[in-house]
Amino acid sequence: MIHAHGNSTSDANVDVPGAIARQGNPPDGTRQGPQRGLVVLAMLAALSFDVAARQLTTVRPDLGSARALADWTLDGSGTWDVTANTLRLTAAGTPGGPIRRPAAIAILKSAPLTKLTLEADIKSTAPVDLPVRDVELVFGYESPTRFYYVHLAGITNAVHNGIFLVADADRRRLDQPDSVPQMKDQAWHRVRLERDPASGRIEIFMDGSPAPVLKATDTTIAAGRVGFGSFDETGEFRNIVVTGATK
Repeated sequence: MIHAHGNSTSDANVDVPGAIARQGNPPDGTRQGPQRGLVVLAMLAALSFDVAARQLTTVRPDLGSARALADWTLDGSGTWDVTANTLRLTAAGTPGGPIRRPAAIAILKSAPLTKLTLEADIKSTAPVDLPVRDVELVFGYESPTRFYYVHLAGITNAVHNGIFLVADADRRRLDQPDSVPQMKDQAWHRVRLERDPASGRIEIFMDGSPAPVLKATDTTIAAGRVGFGSFDETGEFRNIVVTGATK
């Protein structure tokens, strides 16, 4: 089961006709054409802001039972389960197919999201002495061949610890390979992904970091679903919160 809550600006009740009427012509009969036009624009802007705010939705996936796995679309060859309020990738997938992309991802069944924030506790369960160990955040998922993913690993190089785009071709890195690797242990880490498709901004924060540990800009995919996974290792995910606007 998925718990969804719509956010709204409950105190911003905008009555456009009434507001315009209260700005009517003064008793002396002179008309206020320019002011009236400004009032109309102001009220419409306020109404647009209110409507946009009402489209925000917060989703907290229920991971309280094994049946909760049905709330996820499993893409790839890995083995997944839900145990102890945790989404677990227990057996690594094997990369294959016509394009180079992560081998095992689980995508939350939801409406496509545009601007969004994805938060979760994440943990790599691969051996600590394996530098290429990784876990991933997926967003903008349209299909198995079109999505973004954040690759968090124990080493940084051209294909590890970065932000990538899969767009009907081999994955392509969007940021510079100069970030500090984040997943060098088997401890839980709190991650936050912020995505604004209008500007293309993608930023990743780890363990309360004031500045992003990874960032990139890209506008290829405007909306899609979110999820988790690994390129070819194992990991666990819990305390997931997704806040976003639907298309």
